[in-house]
Amino acid sequence: MNAEIELKLLVSPQDHDSLIKNLNKLHNSSYCKSEFLFNHYFDTSTLQLAQWDMGLRVRGSKNHQEQTLKTTGSVINGLHSRPEYNVSTAEKTPNLFLFPDHIWPKGTVIAELNSALMAIFDTNFTRKTWVVAINQSTIEVALDSGQVITPKNNGVISELEFELIKGNSAELILLGLIMVEYIPLRLGQQSKALTGYLLSGRVPIKLNTNWPTELDNLKSSAHISPEVLKPLLKMGLTHWLQLESALEYMANLIDSESHPLDELHNQQLTDTSTRADLYLSTFEQLLRCIMLISHAMLQHKVCSEQLKQDTQPLTALINSLIIDLTAIPNCTPQLPNQAHSSLACIENLWQLKSYGKLQLTLMQYLTC
Repeated sequence: MNAEIELKLLVSPQDHDSLIKNLNKLHNSSYCKSEFLFNHYFDTSTLQLAQWDMGLRVRGSKNHQEQTLKTTGSVINGLHSRPEYNVSTAEKTPNLFLFPDHIWPKGTVIAELNSALMAIFDTNFTRKTWVVAINQSTIEVALDSGQVITPKNNGVISELEFELIKGNSAELILLGLIMVEYIPLRLGQQSKALTGYLLSGRVPIKLNTNWPTELDNLKSSAHISPEVLKPLLKMGLTHWLQLESALEYMANLIDSESHPLDELHNQQLTDTSTRADLYLSTFEQLLRCIMLISHAMLQHKVCSEQLKQDTQPLTALINSLIIDLTAIPNCTPQLPNQAHSSLACIENLWQLKSYGKLQLTLMQYLTC
C-alpha cells in the first residue's frame, strides 16, 4: 500500500511547451521519460465503489500493466493524500481478490462485487515525468495530456502533478510557486476518476454556489485573531475552488448542444432563471471571494508574520490581480448562440499568473 501526497495543478494546453522548457532548465531537475498510459475505470452498475469513495482502474503502458484501487483520502489545504493499492496484472479486467481483504467495508462479499464490475469510462493520456530536488526533498513532476472518454461525453486532461517522494510536503507548494512565475497555473481539486464519473452522467454534478455568510467576517479582518483568521481563509479557499468548478461546468454546459437546458434547471436554477444569469452571479461571487481573501491577507500581513517574508511581494501580487480582474470585460453570454464567450471569460481569468500565485500563497500560509 502506498499513500501519495501530491499537489495537483491545472495548466492550459497552450502553455505545455513553455512549461516543459522551464522544467528542463530548472535547477536540480532531471527529465525521466514520456509514455502513453491507458486507463480503464471499473465500478458496478449501482456505483458501489464510488459510494465507498473508492476508485478502481487497470492502467497499462507499453511495458507494464497494473490494477489499482484508491481508497478514501483527503484534501487538506489543497494537498491531496490518498492510500492506493497496486498489483501487476496481465488481465484487461481487475481481480478484486488480489487486493488485501482488510481494505473492504465490513460484510463485503468480494466474489459478488467482483462479478458485478463493468467498465465505466477511460482516461488516456501521455505522461511526461521529471524528478526535482528542492532543499532536502525529492519530488516527482508529471505533466499529463490527453482525454477522459465516456459513452456520453469526453473531457480534456491537462494537469501538472507534484508527488512527494521524500522530504517535506511544504516543498510541493514551493515548487508550485516557482513554476507559476513562468506560466499560469491554478489549483486542481478534482481527480481524473471523479471527472470521468461526472462526464459519464452516472454521478450528478453538485453546483455549490451558496455563499458562506461566515466569510463576510473577513470584511473587518483587522479585528480577527489569527486563530479565527486561518479557518476563515481555509473556508474562503474551499469556496473559491467550488465556484471555479461551478463556472467551468456551466460554461461547458452552455457550449455543449448535448446538454438540454432542463439539465441545469433540474440541478440549481429556478424556472425564471437562465444559465447566463447564474453564470454572471457566480462569476461576480468568485471576484467577491477573491477580494475578501486578498483584503484579509494584506490586513494581517500573513507573508511577513507567518511566512517570515516581506509584505511587499504579496501587496504587489494582490494589487496586480485586482487590476487584472477589473480589466476583464463583461463577456457573460446574453443569448444561447453567444455562449462560447462564457468559457473564454473564465479562461481569461485563469490565464493570469497572479491568479494561481495567490492560491498557492494562500495554501502556503494555511499549511505553515
